[in-house]
Amino acid sequence: MGKLLTMRPTYALRAALLVLFFAAIGRPITGCQKNPFHLNLNDSTDTVSHPKQYDSAKFYVSYLMDVINTSGVYNDTFADDASMIINVVNGVVTVPSDSIRNNPPSVWPASGSGGGWSATWIPDDIGEINIASASGTVLSDTEVVIWLVQQGTVSPKWSLSFNGGAPTVGGGEPNVGWPLVYYFNPKLQSQDPIKLYQPGSDFDVWVDKEY
Repeated sequence: MGKLLTMRPTYALRAALLVLFFAAIGRPITGCQKNPFHLNLNDSTDTVSHPKQYDSAKFYVSYLMDVINTSGVYNDTFADDASMIINVVNGVVTVPSDSIRNNPPSVWPASGSGGGWSATWIPDDIGEINIASASGTVLSDTEVVIWLVQQGTVSPKWSLSFNGGAPTVGGGEPNVGWPLVYYFNPKLQSQDPIKLYQPGSDFDVWVDKEY
């Protein structure tokens, strides 16, 4: 019984094969067509693959941080910022290293007092944002992810004294930096992928499409 099934297809299988055969021909079997298997050689879509095409664009990105009362003594405002250019060309993300700009942080006012304490900011050239490199990936037509590598970032450093006593140093602790990752929509002209507000403090990533 098994041998007969192997050697002789059933009527249902034969019928299915005939249906597939006529469907493959794609035209009536009657008429004057000399070659029913003739292909339209002018239609390149039959054989040529078409990879997905993405918009090519250049983006200007800025990173801004304003934090209040980092001294813990008076209402100082610590500010740090950076910027870069991001190119998205045919689905490939690149960040030219010479486009990365890290600006030194600032504090205003740079000194103050409160509750018997006095504080004076100790300037540094690194701050909380110090981007060493960046990379990215196109996830979809409307989403690009960017990873940042921060280097040597530290919290604000202060010289502190109480009631005119000997000063001590506070702050200046190493940290991971901000931000580390974010997403943006390459189809939008202008957007804020990160925009965080706290009383007196602001964290903002702004992306502007230049073309």
